Amino acid sequence: MKNKNYPLYHFLPELHSLRELLELKRDAYPLDVAFQWMEGRKTLREKTYLEFYQDVQRAGAYLMRYRLRGQHIALMGENSYPWLVAYFAIVLTGNVAVLIARDAGNLEVVQLMRQSDASMLIYSPQCEAKAAFCRQTFGRKKRYFSLALFPRALEKGQRYLSRGRYNFEAVETDPDALCTIFFTSGSTGFSKGVMLSQTNMVSDINYAVQNFVPGGPTMAVLPFHHAFGLVTSVMMPIHYHVPIFICGNLANFMREVPIAKPQILFLVPLFVETFSKTIWRTAEKQGQAKKLLSGMRLSDALLKVGIDRRRELFDSVLSKFGGNLEYIICGGAPLDPRYVKEFRSLGIEILNGYGITECSPVLAVNRNHWVCDGSVGQVLPGVQLKIDNPDKHGEGEVCVDSRVVMLGYYNDPAATAQVMEGPWFHTGDRGYLNKDGFLFITGRKKNLIILSNGENVSPEELEQYVSRISEVSEVVVYEREGKITAEVYPEESDLPRQEVARRIRKKLEKMNATLPACKHVQKLVVRETPFEKTTTAKIKRYKVGG
Repeated sequence: MKNKNYPLYHFLPELHSLRELLELKRDAYPLDVAFQWMEGRKTLREKTYLEFYQDVQRAGAYLMRYRLRGQHIALMGENSYPWLVAYFAIVLTGNVAVLIARDAGNLEVVQLMRQSDASMLIYSPQCEAKAAFCRQTFGRKKRYFSLALFPRALEKGQRYLSRGRYNFEAVETDPDALCTIFFTSGSTGFSKGVMLSQTNMVSDINYAVQNFVPGGPTMAVLPFHHAFGLVTSVMMPIHYHVPIFICGNLANFMREVPIAKPQILFLVPLFVETFSKTIWRTAEKQGQAKKLLSGMRLSDALLKVGIDRRRELFDSVLSKFGGNLEYIICGGAPLDPRYVKEFRSLGIEILNGYGITECSPVLAVNRNHWVCDGSVGQVLPGVQLKIDNPDKHGEGEVCVDSRVVMLGYYNDPAATAQVMEGPWFHTGDRGYLNKDGFLFITGRKKNLIILSNGENVSPEELEQYVSRISEVSEVVVYEREGKITAEVYPEESDLPRQEVARRIRKKLEKMNATLPACKHVQKLVVRETPFEKTTTAKIKRYKVGG
């Protein structure tokens, strides 16, 4: 199909609650596989839609036994099937799920539990030490439950249900009420508790499935405690009725992806960049880099005349990802368009998208057959978007009015008031819409560098250029003492640090020669260590010298 506009997809029923999401799949596809995961290195486990619903029902009955209703329950752990069952059981019994990163420090876990008024902590065995620290801090004021006891809890829940007690299905929840607290990534400092309702999340699902449709299974890699990882890469595929392979540990990804054989992945740019580097390093080690490059050029030429030989030309590359990968939905941070073109040549279409936790989270995404490289795609139906206070180029702050907009920040009316103007949520991101309705994000409003001559410079744009320097692994651009400064962490090298810095400076000079004077990088800082990052691999900019 040619790259052109076409009607939205309308093949899925509209959702009104998370319970309805699970019930629809239970009734329509009871014996179809919903989830898969590896138990150890050899055993593949599976759960059908019916089994998943029954496990949520049992876990819900277990929670009801302890009169947990209207409580804020913290959930912390790696991606796992028990984590998902616990999440849906919490929400569908009328409680609020407070999602905490498994790698949060002890003091941060305590802070987030206090901040969210959590009365209970459900945690994975890997987080036992953090739970012990919470017990020491809070004493008997909180309840605790280890997912190591998950099988026993399901057994007890089944006994309660068999006796006609704690009827999970009789629980009524308000879809418009708070059901989940997600914490912002903290790339700019203090994490705020984003309050989302079931209506927020299912509305985002309803809108997004009209823009894009997958054609096969997926692999859930992104952390479930983030909206992108939970709503987009788990809830949405459930609605699509495609099997979800749960990857519990990023270190296991390359070992498990040939087993999962995903047709689609939901990823952040760091994964895409890492995949690209791995592909080229492997080719160079095998002396196949020139062959790979010529193959990509041949692939592009054939595509222009309507011939697709990518699966044959790059079988050895694609097999590393299971052999079936066709789409990567990428979001969470800016992605250099060169990766889109590179992976397209190999046979994988990267559909860049845009979202923010406060909007449940997806707001725009490129479509299966309607894409614009460099953009974050078409704005979702059901999302009213405007560019506030646009400049002469039509660029301004992206604002949103939709059912996907959050209820507010938990216990923080001042922070909520800062981003809400009537029904409009101010994202803090700058961007513009082109004539075909594709959205382009140019950077964060708060990161904008305003020069003494009044020129505005987006650091994200310059970071994209600097990251193309082969010696650069990570980069942050900022203004210091009136100079645009690039702070970089270099790629691993056997060369002396001074030589690496010299090569980067030389390439910066060449880069500057292609840019307007106002965008020239005037100072280079070379780091000894990687930048500190959030759990979604975003660099914590507030910790970078500026």
